Amino acid sequence: MISINYTLIVVFLNFVLLLIVLNKILYKPIKKFLLERQNKISEDIDKAKESRENAENLVQKKEKELKISAEEIRKMKKIAKKDAEIQASGIIKQAKEQEKKIVKETEDQLIYEHEKVVSKVREELADMIASLSEKFLSTKIDEKKDDELLKKILSEREDN
Repeated sequence: MISINYTLIVVFLNFVLLLIVLNKILYKPIKKFLLERQNKISEDIDKAKESRENAENLVQKKEKELKISAEEIRKMKKIAKKDAEIQASGIIKQAKEQEKKIVKETEDQLIYEHEKVVSKVREELADMIASLSEKFLSTKIDEKKDDELLKKILSEREDN
């Protein structure tokens, strides 16, 4: 039969005591440390996923803002182009009006100068006719008759 020896009981008690001590001193703290580590890793993974989602949302938001900004820039360019075209047409219109005004003033000036020259020529012609008639008639005709004669000659000339 198997005999139970006191040393075997002491060894067995020693072993159980060693297990209890190791459990208290080593196993539970290691298990606790590993559990905390696993929880921390899980939290870090969750935070990383959340950060990634936030980053993706931010990227999408910035892309939308960029598209909106690009559209606004296109609209502003169109508006600026239309404004520039309106200003250009206004400037061209103003230049044409000024050109017409200058042409009209020049025409008026030419008409005035023409009338002035015609008047001067008539005066000189009247003087010439008066001096010629004086030479031919040896007497001076009065100014009324000179003017009448001049008008008659000029009207005959204009009719021809």
